[in-house]
Amino acid sequence: MRKTNYLMAALALGLGVIVGTLGVSLLTNSSSPTSFISKLRGQDKIQTVSGVVSNPEPTSPTLPTLNPVPDAESENNGSLSLEQSGDSKDTAALSSLQQKIITDYKQDIGIFFGAWKSPDMATFRLKLAKAYTGDLFEKHARRAEEYLVQGLGLDVSQIIFDRVDVENSDNNTATLRVDYRYTAKDYSLADATDVGEEHEQNVHIRVNMLKQNEHWLITGESIVQ
Repeated sequence: MRKTNYLMAALALGLGVIVGTLGVSLLTNSSSPTSFISKLRGQDKIQTVSGVVSNPEPTSPTLPTLNPVPDAESENNGSLSLEQSGDSKDTAALSSLQQKIITDYKQDIGIFFGAWKSPDMATFRLKLAKAYTGDLFEKHARRAEEYLVQGLGLDVSQIIFDRVDVENSDNNTATLRVDYRYTAKDYSLADATDVGEEHEQNVHIRVNMLKQNEHWLITGESIVQ
């Protein structure tokens, strides 16, 4: 009887080690189905490329690297940088309204990614409210809670906008067609360190925006095939 008890205890211990090891693997492997990166925006067709992504030179010298958010937010974004490739329409041909919409959109994306290092949901929602509004705000908040309560966030080091075009706009609403890519790792909130491999995500979307208090906020996002 005693030998049977020892055997059962050994089997239980071995199973616990296996389950624990698998859990850590799923948390740290950015290519696993449960990875934060793979589920962040709920877009199955976003391409993930393993390995360190090089920093390409912008193809247009007239479009410099942009600060994604105001100074008050920059310390939370670390070394996050936003760049513009040369594939969008020439900014000189845009109206001041369109330029403002595009600038605010890029800042909103910077705020969005910076929020994923928030220590709790209250902080996340406070930051996200500076970039999103309406049902989409709540959708991102619900998705964030699933991961932040597990201590898992996102560390985005670079965002490159290949295309940001204003399809239509008036004084209060706008629709954009956007292609951008970002370099990221999963992020441990408890240790304040990135986790796993670095990936590049490619995003192709149409965006609806609304002007509130002189700033344009994102109200809708839909995938473009």
